[in-house]
Amino acid sequence: MLTVRRPVAPRECDILGHMNVAAYIDVVSDAMFTIQAVAGLDRATVETTRRSFVGARVEADYKSELLAGDLLVMDSRVLSIGTKSARFAHRMTRVLDGATVFTAENVSVYFDLDTRRALAIPDDLRQALTNLMEGDGT
Repeated sequence: MLTVRRPVAPRECDILGHMNVAAYIDVVSDAMFTIQAVAGLDRATVETTRRSFVGARVEADYKSELLAGDLLVMDSRVLSIGTKSARFAHRMTRVLDGATVFTAENVSVYFDLDTRRALAIPDDLRQALTNLMEGDGT
């Protein structure tokens, strides 16, 4: 599922002239908010229920540089769903040449934003994530 499409901003580049490591992780974060919203955890729902996925682990591979002005797209998918967490995969591509420039997998935990504790993923959210994993609703 397409989760992010945007250019690299000059402010995201470091003194080496390419997109900084932290900016790649920001794109993963943006992709996760897209997945959440598609699964029913949009901003209004998060604000009302005080529940959200939060990042717990990221494993990333940087394959090629991105420069200011490069247009990137991120495709993401649900890999697995546990009791309180789910695992996701992300692939970032440079639109100009179609090169895969970055891949990542992350584990996110379903979280109570008030008590700051992990919660069991509710059935409706689990079903929505399952539908995404199976390719429905993308």
